[in-house]
Amino acid sequence: MAKLYIKANDLVEKDSFEVYNESGKAVYYTKDDFLATGHRIKIFLSDTIQEVAYVQEKSGRIGNRFEFCARGDVFGTIYKDSRFNRNEYIIDFDDWVHVPTGDGEWNYRVMKGALRIMEVKQMPYLIPGKALNITDTNIINVDGESGTLIALAFALAVFACNKYDY
Repeated sequence: MAKLYIKANDLVEKDSFEVYNESGKAVYYTKDDFLATGHRIKIFLSDTIQEVAYVQEKSGRIGNRFEFCARGDVFGTIYKDSRFNRNEYIIDFDDWVHVPTGDGEWNYRVMKGALRIMEVKQMPYLIPGKALNITDTNIINVDGESGTLIALAFALAVFACNKYDY
């Protein structure tokens, strides 16, 4: 089980996050791309300008959906279905099912059948070496190291879907 810790850079930009691993080392950071058509959140390797993943808003006849990509591959899309007051997520990615387990955009589980693929939760948590950063921490628990970047892109797509739902 791998963990990623996401801290929002509230004072910098609106979709700017620092992402740390379990030992407190920065592994990714995000920035919004204000020049893109629609909302776009770019994910970079820490201390580089190398973009490794992104979340991009796409408009269509069903409304706005968010596409999430990692390492140059589009992995899927997500959108909120508000018809009939259901407010559920429609996810097109490898038969994953999104099961909300709490309030807010950072508290849920992603399941594949009965198997938990990832869990995202928000809580006060002190990342090692980051004592002065007192914002809430969003924690992603991923089943396996190889899927952490995809899980991060997916979590940011859910975040964008909630934030830019209009």
